[in-house]
Amino acid sequence: MEVRTLDAAMGAEITGIDLRALSDDTFEKIRDAFLTHQVIAIRDQVLSPADQLAFSRRFGALEDQLNAHYTVPDFPEVLVLSNDVKDGKPVGLIDGGDFWHSDSSHRPFPSMATILYAVKNPNEGGDTEFANMHAAYEALPAAMKTRIATLKGIHAVSKLKNKRVTVSPRRPDGKDFYERQKSLPDQIWPLVRTHPATGRKTLYVSPRFTIGIEGMGEDEADTILDALFAHQIRPEFVYRHRWRDRDLVMWDNRSVIHQAAGGYVYPDTRTMYRTVVAGDRPF
Repeated sequence: MEVRTLDAAMGAEITGIDLRALSDDTFEKIRDAFLTHQVIAIRDQVLSPADQLAFSRRFGALEDQLNAHYTVPDFPEVLVLSNDVKDGKPVGLIDGGDFWHSDSSHRPFPSMATILYAVKNPNEGGDTEFANMHAAYEALPAAMKTRIATLKGIHAVSKLKNKRVTVSPRRPDGKDFYERQKSLPDQIWPLVRTHPATGRKTLYVSPRFTIGIEGMGEDEADTILDALFAHQIRPEFVYRHRWRDRDLVMWDNRSVIHQAAGGYVYPDTRTMYRTVVAGDRPF
């Protein structure tokens, strides 16, 4: 097993292992690399959905999928992300990751990690961008750190409750799906959270899910949030992953935000299998 840093912002690639046959010692090295680099790309893996589930479960319990009709048959915890079409119907979720976010910050127990396996890459495009929220927090001006130290953000899952995002016109069920999600309760989390494994502080907001600040009027909250949203994706914090065939990429949702970069058009297709490791409540 070899670990090589990918970018100054964050990220590492791991080579020389087969995730279908991991010793406990090698698994602990992967976990260490994950905590150190926040995004890890494990190269050249040949994985079935069952193999991906077995590896994912070594990190903990998995989340259920809100988009259950886009999961792999007989594997309800494996979500299909795809722009492909079969018999006139989408085979997977087409708009996953279309705005900067941390996965599942809208849930009562936000996720620890997301694991994405490249089933089919497009001929061009399809990158994923990641931003380091440890670095973003540490680079904030002292006055802003003081201002947000005790503030809590409001996280909402429905895009229809968020003026900063839109429902993709490419998703035929999108509007109905997000209309149903409006009834789900918002979650309240600190703007600055402490990573439970490393103890480091991290900025915990995103334009996809954070729609306001608890106890604060919209105009005042927007001033703070807009400043944080612009700050957190400064180029020095961002790593752009260019996928290779058979990549398995895992990232830490407690200290990373991400977005799909797009850049491909059907009939050029991209298909990924996604599992999500459940986490704990931010503090």
